[in-house]
Amino acid sequence: MQYYGIDWLATIAGLTGVYLIGSKNRFGFLVMMVASTSWLTVGILIASLPLVLGSIVFFCLHLRGWINWRRQADHGM
Repeated sequence: MQYYGIDWLATIAGLTGVYLIGSKNRFGFLVMMVASTSWLTVGILIASLPLVLGSIVFFCLHLRGWINWRRQADHGM
């Protein structure tokens, strides 16, 4: 099946996001949201409910991380 390069985008974004978060760079959460959205797209293309649901949960967790990190930075923590 052809994934139109979305699988590669998801993989590269996921690896880059983990690297950035590990380097204490909050933009890693945004990159991970790109990865989650890409995996969601692949899940839809292959009709995989577990991949779709997992991608939605991961997207929400990364969004939560982005918001919490921003909130802590705004409060000087």
